[in-house]
Amino acid sequence: MSRARPRRFTSPRRSLGLRTFSGRLAAIVIVGLVLRVWYASAVAPDLGLSGDAKYYHEAANLLAEGHGFIDPVRHDFAGRRIEITTATGDARTITLPVPFDVPTAGHPPVYVVYLSLFSRLGVGTVLGHRIASALLGSLSVLLAGLAGRELLHGRAGAERLGLISASVTATYAYVWVNDGLVMSETAAIAVAFAITWVGLRFAHNPTRARAAVFGVLGGLCALTRAELVLYLPVVALIVLVRAPITWRMRVERYAIAGVVALLCISPWVIRNLIAFADPVFLSNGAGTVLVQANCDDTYYGPDIGYWSLRCGEPQPYGPNGEILDEAQRDKVVRVRALDYIGDHRARLLTVVVPRRVGRMWGVYRPLHQIDLDVLVEARPKWVSQLAFVQYLVLAPCAVIGAFICRRRRIPLAACAVWAVLVTITAASAFGNTRYRTAAEVSIVLLASVTMFALTEWWAERRTELA
Repeated sequence: MSRARPRRFTSPRRSLGLRTFSGRLAAIVIVGLVLRVWYASAVAPDLGLSGDAKYYHEAANLLAEGHGFIDPVRHDFAGRRIEITTATGDARTITLPVPFDVPTAGHPPVYVVYLSLFSRLGVGTVLGHRIASALLGSLSVLLAGLAGRELLHGRAGAERLGLISASVTATYAYVWVNDGLVMSETAAIAVAFAITWVGLRFAHNPTRARAAVFGVLGGLCALTRAELVLYLPVVALIVLVRAPITWRMRVERYAIAGVVALLCISPWVIRNLIAFADPVFLSNGAGTVLVQANCDDTYYGPDIGYWSLRCGEPQPYGPNGEILDEAQRDKVVRVRALDYIGDHRARLLTVVVPRRVGRMWGVYRPLHQIDLDVLVEARPKWVSQLAFVQYLVLAPCAVIGAFICRRRRIPLAACAVWAVLVTITAASAFGNTRYRTAAEVSIVLLASVTMFALTEWWAERRTELA
């Protein structure tokens, strides 16, 4: 009679795979998702939608209903009688047509398309779109883990760095606050982490296939937020110049990435060129941004370097009161803004631009900027305060992390370029915390490098003391 073999005990931790990188990363992603869903369902519902958030929510529902990309604000105003001032200064009352469905390219399409997928499934409420954003936000946690691991590709501790990066992303309030606001920054952070991960992989091995994938993500970035379009050409150039390959291969890889990116954005660009009277490429909101950021309200007084809705008034109409499309309106206000800039060029360069950059990086009147985030962006005050405290810890760590990367010859461009690009954006537009969104990727990854170095130091210290 054979003896029964003893049953081997398997710990729950091992059975769940929590000893592996994938298992631990999945656990962190779940924690991040729970936090985001709680915020989106329990905290954010107290916040109403307005401005860009209202635009994204309503534009997604209209797209799902088959209206295409139309301006949700003007759709809501169909049939109303409004008072206008013509270009000649005459006051007039007009009745808006029904339906008042006019094309829009006020924002690139990715976030609207993403939300519209949930609307098509019957999840088109504000809460539904907040939960959808939370799901997208949790994807950023996963991508942060992959990017952090790729940063130390082939080196000891790569997986630990990836887990640290994912943990920071899961809990950093400046990342998850956008999910409950229904703002495109949620999508911008996700694609920024994705292209950073792909950019690091491309830096480690610039093959044709990776150049093509890099191009796809570059096109997706441009279709998410227009200012992200610069990342691909800048990083690809830096990576390929430093790569140990021939110049012919460098030119070939750069061309592949560029052509693929252009193919990705071409349907949207072609649609815009057909839909509007004046040429429009990625979006036509540049004039609106310029006119709201360049006026007396933003050059003088307490809001220097910020923006003012009042500066965009009155809304432009044609000489006889005819309704202009988005591109035509944007052209009118852009000319108005450029005239103001021309008259105040010296103050712009010496006073306004430094304060714009200072607002975005939290070094110029940070408490006032928190108040503006609460008032204008509808962020909960306690979340903004928590986010700023976390930022005060992470930002110096990121600077130290950049020096560590240089010292250890870790590819830096793919994750550090975001800081340069958002600084250019703030200087040319206005200072705003959410304009720093893409640079949160740089902050998270580089701060995680510092934390990783501290864990290394502590492990060595314990070994010496043992």
